[in-house]
Amino acid sequence: MYIIAYDVETPKRNHKARKVAYSFAFGGQKSVVEALLNKNEMKEVAVRLSRIINLEKDKVHIIKVKKFLYLGKAKGITFKRGDIIV
Repeated sequence: MYIIAYDVETPKRNHKARKVAYSFAFGGQKSVVEALLNKNEMKEVAVRLSRIINLEKDKVHIIKVKKFLYLGKAKGITFKRGDIIV
């Protein structure tokens, strides 16, 4: 399993990076994605993201996780129109 985390400066590049990362994802939240990748898929993600990001301004980290443990899943929360979250 790999963790793909990105911090991309412009909305346009951020959207493109998100599309690439989430196309390989099985889970994630905002700009951190969990992806079950083999070595070739990991390289493909890296190549595709490197074509999108600005190497001087943006950051992408692809981290291999050898062992992982699921501690649970966040519960969905529903909100009514007009609810304010503080």
